[in-house]
Amino acid sequence: MQQSSTVNEFARGWTVLFAAFVGIGVNLASMVYYSSGIWVRPWQDEFGWTRAEIGAQQSISVVVMMLLATFAGRLIDRYGLKRVTTISLLGYGVLLLGFTQMTGDLWMLYTLSAAYAVFGVASTALAFTRAVNAFFVKHRGLALGISLTSTGVMAYLMPRFMTPFVAENGWRAGYFVMFLIVMASLPVVYLLIKDTPEDDGSDDAAVAQSQIGLTLGVAVRTIVFWKIASIFFLISLAVLGLIPAFIPLLQDAGMSAAEAGGLAALMGLSVMVGRLLIGFLIDRIFAPYLTAFVFALVGLGCMSLALGGLEFALVAAIALGFAVGAEVDLIGYYTARYFGLAHYGAIYGLQYSVFIFGAGVSPILIGHIWDVTGNYDLGLMFAAVLMLPVIVISLSLPKFTNQ
Repeated sequence: MQQSSTVNEFARGWTVLFAAFVGIGVNLASMVYYSSGIWVRPWQDEFGWTRAEIGAQQSISVVVMMLLATFAGRLIDRYGLKRVTTISLLGYGVLLLGFTQMTGDLWMLYTLSAAYAVFGVASTALAFTRAVNAFFVKHRGLALGISLTSTGVMAYLMPRFMTPFVAENGWRAGYFVMFLIVMASLPVVYLLIKDTPEDDGSDDAAVAQSQIGLTLGVAVRTIVFWKIASIFFLISLAVLGLIPAFIPLLQDAGMSAAEAGGLAALMGLSVMVGRLLIGFLIDRIFAPYLTAFVFALVGLGCMSLALGGLEFALVAAIALGFAVGAEVDLIGYYTARYFGLAHYGAIYGLQYSVFIFGAGVSPILIGHIWDVTGNYDLGLMFAAVLMLPVIVISLSLPKFTNQ
């Protein structure tokens, strides 16, 4: 019976799962984020911008996405995934093309970065996890893990293949390739994405579940909502500033650029494995217990690297990759299980805004720690300590009432 339900869910929902995989892979928080380091030196060389000026681009995008995520979720709830995500991808893709026309004026970089965040926020995981949650009930965790694995694919592929391509053809050619990738994804998303199984003519538990759930106003008055928000704010604050710092951290400790790059690539693979493994396990283990266990390991990995040095670099790379691989899966899973799907976009959007806020503060905080101390040890210890409240709050979450 269990095997039959697995076959039925995946037979019905594989096209939606594929569309979500593609959409999440090409979106702003995936393809662009994991290629951001590629443009730093070319822009420095051509325009004379400082690294701080270039880094502000990411901060601008994060702030815009944080402010608009809840609004984007409401648009999806009201107008449907197909319409909103198609417009979002189209606008975001065209703005990527706009980058190829950049001059040395910083205002143009910042304006384009803000504009593609305005359009791109509605085609992030915020949108596509809604469809996956609607089509998969018994195997929701695994389905979320599969769809979100495309971020790990991009984390591995973009630095590996785009870096030599840009070195050979220039950074403008790199942005043109990203524009083409987004345009190629448009027909896949438009033709295959669906809001609910009802759009497929299905009549089962997944259809019924897609039509029930708390409103955003009711959800924010629950302690569970703020416990979940606190968990993922602390995770993003602790971990996401360490990801871009990982290579310089290893090099500062004496590792060669090639060795550090190899461990960073391993982290990308760990993101993929983490998404699939966590997705598989949360269908079988109570998710708060799993959250506590995974982030206890992350805390141990960070502490080991801080206290033990490069001997524990491999452990830290795997632990950080698992952390990045787990967070978005779990936000979507918790939102669906505790609050339902009727207003999933708005509720997930606010949770995502809190998560993004932590992600925006974390690199600044980790960078400041390095400026003051000359190393990242205190940042690693800070991340390890923040895992303690994550564990405690996770274990305090109640049993699911929304099945």
